[in-house]
This record gives sequence, structure tokens and C-alpha cells, in this order.
Amino acid sequence: MTAIEIVSDVNGSHRLIGQAHVTRSRGQVSTTFLYDPTYLADGGMNIDPTLSLVPGAQYHPGLIGAFADSAPDRWGRNLIYKAERSRAREEGRVPRQLDDLDFLLGVSDDTRQGALRFRPPGSDEFLGEPSRVPRLVALPELLHASDELVSDDDPSGAVKRLLDTGTTGLGGARPKASVRLDDGGLAIAKFPHSSDSWDVMAWEATALDLLETAGVRAPQHQLTQVGDRSVLILRRFDRTRDDGRIGYISAMTATGSSDGDQKDYADLAEAIRDLSRSPVQDLHEFYDRIIASIALGNTDDHLRNHGFLADRGLWRLSPVFDVNPNPDPSRPRATSIMGADAMPDEIDGLLAIANDYRLTQSEARERIRRITASLSGWRGQARANRVPEREITMMDESIEPRLEALTRAAHAKD
Repeated sequence: MTAIEIVSDVNGSHRLIGQAHVTRSRGQVSTTFLYDPTYLADGGMNIDPTLSLVPGAQYHPGLIGAFADSAPDRWGRNLIYKAERSRAREEGRVPRQLDDLDFLLGVSDDTRQGALRFRPPGSDEFLGEPSRVPRLVALPELLHASDELVSDDDPSGAVKRLLDTGTTGLGGARPKASVRLDDGGLAIAKFPHSSDSWDVMAWEATALDLLETAGVRAPQHQLTQVGDRSVLILRRFDRTRDDGRIGYISAMTATGSSDGDQKDYADLAEAIRDLSRSPVQDLHEFYDRIIASIALGNTDDHLRNHGFLADRGLWRLSPVFDVNPNPDPSRPRATSIMGADAMPDEIDGLLAIANDYRLTQSEARERIRRITASLSGWRGQARANRVPEREITMMDESIEPRLEALTRAAHAKD
């Protein structure tokens, strides 16, 4: 059993939340958590909806969701695993089987997502690999390292370079690295993958640009070119301008879900009503995001692609992220809309779910009209981001029928 203290770091002020005891068995972990009595007495916020603010031990199979949100996703896990393989080769041993605790503690503490930090009981030293996050000038080197990590059977040099940047703590499957903006702010550089069939990064930038035009909050971002390849730079929204940390949980944690669970946007509405400091405002904005997700064919809308930021003891919807248009018009979405996961049923689901998002049918249709009007200039925005005409033609087969169907639904009578 491994004991770990959980600490919140808000504006550089450390506060002991409690202690976790993690049991490891055959590659699996389970967690027993106890809130610190002082944290409870001082009115500490609930860090995870599955943890009650009560004294005594609370058991959880696997890692507690809020802890898992501080751990790496597929890209970071792959990097940590390849680092272990490289070390094992150097030491002439078999690579260790890594579990969720190894991945959680293998993350750079400097770049770890959210405001939770982890340390041994009684220690002032936080667990996690040290890092030196580079400036934007290092993008060509980092892109080369990410390419090497994907394609090379023994990418030890690339592994070391990316580990040094604190990349392991970043979520998602896409190649990426931590970087510092010109003002010193922490950011994510998202890279193309060798298997991409279209300019995924330029399309993600286009989606974020369009969503901002539609009034949806998005991270500060910029699309840049390294040679002839697109790289998307996103300022971290879980950091303040002076590099302070902001608490974060994914929608997976907010809904008490686990990887592989099938969830619906009705479940997200319930989580927003339960957790949000401004539930009506967040519900309305999230409904706009669902409209845009349908219009752009953003089907990879799983629960780790939505999140919440801590706000004075409660939670608020985070800026939108990981919105990726898909050219397949019939591809099912990861999160259903009142049971619908593909066109044309998802538009019926969009109207059926309006009440869950505190909207009347007429209000829902007005929002659909407004969002679709904002997205109608998608071709021009794609061209502004240097998307090739052949890709615009390819996406047209998915996006235009969706926009037309939404427009018809918006103008139908109640």
C-alpha cells in the first residue's frame, strides 16, 4: 500500500486536503481516501463528486476521478512507458509493468493538470518528474521528437527531450508538448501525427475560431507553421496569468463515470445543475456547444473532452477544447444526445434535450439559428488557416448537410 498526501495549490498557497492509500494488485489499483480534519473544519470544497465531505475512509475502485484527471492520457502514458523501456534496456532488465499510480506519479509536477499536487506523508517535496518547459522557438525540435517517438522503435533521445519539457501531464492521444509563450504563460503545442489524413491541427484551430465567433469561450490559441506542417498553440486555461494553478475536473469525473461508460448529454446537464456556480449560464453555453458539435461533425466528444474549473468553492464550465471536425457524415458520436448518436436523429435529440438545459423549444431554436449563422462562414475561416481546397471539399460533404438540417429544425414551428 502506498500513502500519498493530496494538496491543493491555489495562487501558490498550499492546503492539505487529505491522504490517499493506494493498493496495487496485478496491475490494478484501488484507493482509500480520508479528508484532513482541518480541511473539513475550514469548509474545504469537494474535489470530486464521488467523495463526500465527511470524516472517515472512503473507498474507490481504481484512482479517484479527480486524481485521474491529474494523470496522463494516451500520449503521456505512451511516453512514460517508452521511458521505462529505455531505462530497462540500459539497466539490462525486463521493463516493469506500470499501473495507474505509476502514471500519476510519473507526471511532471510543474505542468500537472489542475491544482492538485501529491507528496509523501510528512514531506514538503512534491512527487513528479522535474521539467524545463521550453519557449516557442523550440517547436521544430519538439515536433521532430514527437515524430521520432511515434515512428521509432528505440526513441530514447526523443523520450528524454519530451520528458524534460513536462509533456507527460497533458491529456489526449495527439502528439503534443508543453511550451512557454512569449509572456511566460504555460501552453500546449499540439502536433500533427504521421497517420493524419487531413490537416487536423488547422481544422481544430478553425473550429475554435468559429466557436469564438459564435460566442463560445475558447482558450487563447494560435496556429503556426513548422515547415509546411500546422502546429496549434493553446494557452493553458488551468493556469492564471501569473502561472498560478486552477482546480480542474473532467466531465468524466463530474458525472462519476469511468473510461468506457456510455453517457448522454442529459448526464452532463445533470452534472452542471449539481456542480456549477452559475448553472443556467453554463447550461445555455453548453447547449451552444452541442449545436456546434453537431454542425461541425465533432464526433469524438467523449467525457474527457469537456471539463470544469474550480470557482470559489464550486465549479464552472471550462473553455471549450478538443473540437475536431470529421469528414465522415455517418460517424457516430461518443456521447449521445437523448439516445441519438448520429444524423439525423441527433437533431431530434438536440430539441428533445432543450428542457434539460433550461431552454424552451423557441429559445432552443433561436440558439440553433444563431450558432448555425455564426458557423456558416466555415469555408472562409478554413482558408484563413491555410486549409487546402481539397480538404474543404472533403469536409463539405459532412458539414453542409448538418448545417442545412439544423437550419430546417431551427425554422420549424413549435
